[in-house]
Amino acid sequence: MPFSAGTEKTGTCVALGNFDGIHLGHRKIVENCVQKAREEGLVSLVWSFRRHPEHILKGNFSSGNIISLKDKEAILKEIGIHHLFLEDFEMVRDLSPEEFCDRILIRQLSARFVFCGFNFRFGRFGAGDAEFLKAYLEPKGVCVIAEDPVCLDGGTVSSTRIRKLLAEGEMEQVKRLLGRPYSIRFPVLHGKRLGTRIGFPTLNQVFPEEYVTPKKGVYAVRVGFDGRELFGVCNVGSRPTVDSDDRVIAETHLLDFAEELYGKEVRVEFHHFLRAETKFSSLEELKIQIGKDRENARLFWKEQQ
Repeated sequence: MPFSAGTEKTGTCVALGNFDGIHLGHRKIVENCVQKAREEGLVSLVWSFRRHPEHILKGNFSSGNIISLKDKEAILKEIGIHHLFLEDFEMVRDLSPEEFCDRILIRQLSARFVFCGFNFRFGRFGAGDAEFLKAYLEPKGVCVIAEDPVCLDGGTVSSTRIRKLLAEGEMEQVKRLLGRPYSIRFPVLHGKRLGTRIGFPTLNQVFPEEYVTPKKGVYAVRVGFDGRELFGVCNVGSRPTVDSDDRVIAETHLLDFAEELYGKEVRVEFHHFLRAETKFSSLEELKIQIGKDRENARLFWKEQQ
């Protein structure tokens, strides 16, 4: 999946990994790959999977995507990667570590430099690791750089740690580890227009099954679409007061904005957890609370300015 047509340069610098969050640890690997490619006059490339291997190996979506493929592509392009190569895990899961190196890295990608994380594993049953890459590839003229972990606030930056913080609603900490706010980018769907009827119209976005969801509750958010940036308040949950739907839905009410955005892909950044999800005894009680949520979100954004 090329970002650019590239040049007639031969050889690549390859960054290997799932890069399922593009957090600070992932950025270190990718940025160093890009820098080496510039120094050596090579093409920079990220090799990754279309779907996280755990989705296939475990038969469920317990890990959850932290970032959409579209956003992953945009961030990698912004960092400076020339090409993103996405492989189907099923196509390589049975390759031995030696076969992966020979077939993928040497013959297919013409790798001259390979970058990976300290805990990278590959090949059938995860038999290969960073040390294997060095031992096998360096005698063949391929330099391997295994990056040390990035540590912040007393722990290693990792996707597992970020998922745990998301489940706790710790959005400020998530932002520090990602280097940017956690966000979603899903199409706006038609709902039951309950928000409109009670005076608080919302943008309804359904989390895909394989996407990690933050703690259920209400958040102060920033919303982006068509080059515009607006503030809002978002409820993440299954609408316990009015519905029995098992789907997790993000319902975002924009401050000082009432236009319809059905069908648009809208980005919602989660900046601060306001309160936990609650089941109210009546729509009037719900309406009163949403009014309070809106004012709390407005106060939060005022304090950020």
